[in-house]
Amino acid sequence: MKKKISSPVTVGIVLSLILVVLSIVIYFAGLYTQTWGQYIGFVILFAGVLWAVFNHGKERDHEVTFGNLFSFGFKVAAVAACIVILYTLLSGLIFPEMKEKIMEIARQKALENPNANSEQVEKGMEFFSKNYNLFIIIGIVFWYLLIGIVTSLIGAAIAKKNPPTPFDQKA
Repeated sequence: MKKKISSPVTVGIVLSLILVVLSIVIYFAGLYTQTWGQYIGFVILFAGVLWAVFNHGKERDHEVTFGNLFSFGFKVAAVAACIVILYTLLSGLIFPEMKEKIMEIARQKALENPNANSEQVEKGMEFFSKNYNLFIIIGIVFWYLLIGIVTSLIGAAIAKKNPPTPFDQKA
C-alpha cells in the first residue's frame, strides 16, 4: 500500500485556516491593534512552513532533493498568502471598524513625529485610506512570501535528504 503524500495546496489551506482562526480570536479579544498580534501570525507561518518541509521529506522517505523541499515549502506559503488575502479583504467588509481603528492609530503615530505637520499627516492618511486594501495586500504578499522563502530555504537545508541517484534501480 502506497503512502499518502500531502499536497502543498492542502497543507497551505490548513495553515491559512489556522492563521485565519488566530486572526478572528485576536480581533474579538480586541488585540488587533497590538503589533505583537502580527508577529504571532508570522511565527505560526514560519513554524507551519518549516513543519511542512520536514513532513514532506518524511512522507517521501527522505528521497528528496533540496529543490523538492524548497518548492514544497514555498508553495505552502503561497497558498497560505492567497487565502489570507481573501480573508483580509472579507474581514474589511465584515469588520469595517477595524480599518477605522487602524487608521486612527496610524494617524496618532504620524503626529508623534516632530517633523510632521497636521496638514501633511491628513493628506497622507487620506491617500492611505483610499489605497488601504492595496497596501494590505502588498504587505501580506511581501511578508508571507519573504517568510516562505526564508523558511523553505532553512527547512530544505537542514532536512534529512537521501535523493536517489540516476543509477538506482527500483523493483
